[in-house]
Amino acid sequence: MNASVTAVVIAIVGVIGTLLAPIVSQRLSAQARREEFDLQRLQRQEEYDRGQQEKVLANKRSCYVTMISATRRYRLELMNYLYAVNEDSVDSGARGRLEEARLGFNTSLAETQLTGIAPVLEALEPITKRMSECYMATKTLERHSSKSNSSFEEIKSSLLKLWDEWPRLYAAMRDDLGVKDGA
Repeated sequence: MNASVTAVVIAIVGVIGTLLAPIVSQRLSAQARREEFDLQRLQRQEEYDRGQQEKVLANKRSCYVTMISATRRYRLELMNYLYAVNEDSVDSGARGRLEEARLGFNTSLAETQLTGIAPVLEALEPITKRMSECYMATKTLERHSSKSNSSFEEIKSSLLKLWDEWPRLYAAMRDDLGVKDGA
């Protein structure tokens, strides 16, 4: 009886094992598919996030390049206009070029203010402030019929000193873009 009970138990375990094998196999297979799907979804999400980060970086790079270019152009046109004011040779072409450069600068500044990080904006502030002061001083100089050479020289000197502000701005922009020197 002992042998027959053992045989029955072995038979029952065998039958239960045979009946449960497909169910256990399906569950294990489904779990493996879920894990594989989750892994693929995670990889796609990481790729998407990398793509978004690259787009943000490309947008910032473009914004910063435009800001630098617009600021240089505005400074150059402001300098040209200052010389024209000093020589009493301001014409509509000079006014138009200055206004176009000024509008380009303001547009680029607005984009940078929305895109740039705090250190970039802090480094940009003294440049925009000085540019605005020089513009107003040049326009004031133009309106007064008795132009003094000292006013011209002061504005010119202020515009030339703008170059001293650039290294800090460049460093902040490069840091934001992840550009490392010597790499």
